Amino acid sequence: MTSMTPMTPVTPIQRLWAEGRLPIEDGVFFADGRSYAADVVDGGLAVVEELDLAQVLAEDPDWVTAVDVQREVPIPGGLVVGGEGAHGSEGFFARLTADRSLVWVCYFAEHNPFLDLVVDGPDLVATSTSGVVVRVALDAPVSGTAA
Repeated sequence: MTSMTPMTPVTPIQRLWAEGRLPIEDGVFFADGRSYAADVVDGGLAVVEELDLAQVLAEDPDWVTAVDVQREVPIPGGLVVGGEGAHGSEGFFARLTADRSLVWVCYFAEHNPFLDLVVDGPDLVATSTSGVVVRVALDAPVSGTAA
């Protein structure tokens, strides 16, 4: 007799990431389902408000963009990636596990592709092609939100 292990449900952001898409919402999205609208402030991320991504997608399932990973940088236990969305102004950067599963992703509609990714100790410094620089902790990209 085999025991059945309950499967963890796939969160909306995990499903989108697996499809090569992201929501068109400036913010940070965690694989466990937490989502926050965020702005770039003083070179870091500032949470604007918590988002219910499932509700956002239920209201407008087409409010997504295709994304293209264009840069990868190995880190202990995984990698960080960056790239662009379907429109030239979109950019994102993300932390992945060693098996390329999503840990978290940051997306911005107007900051252009994030192609320069530098790991500086416990932090990631992501710079977009338009010169926007964002420094985040790899384990907590926004304050109080450990990965």
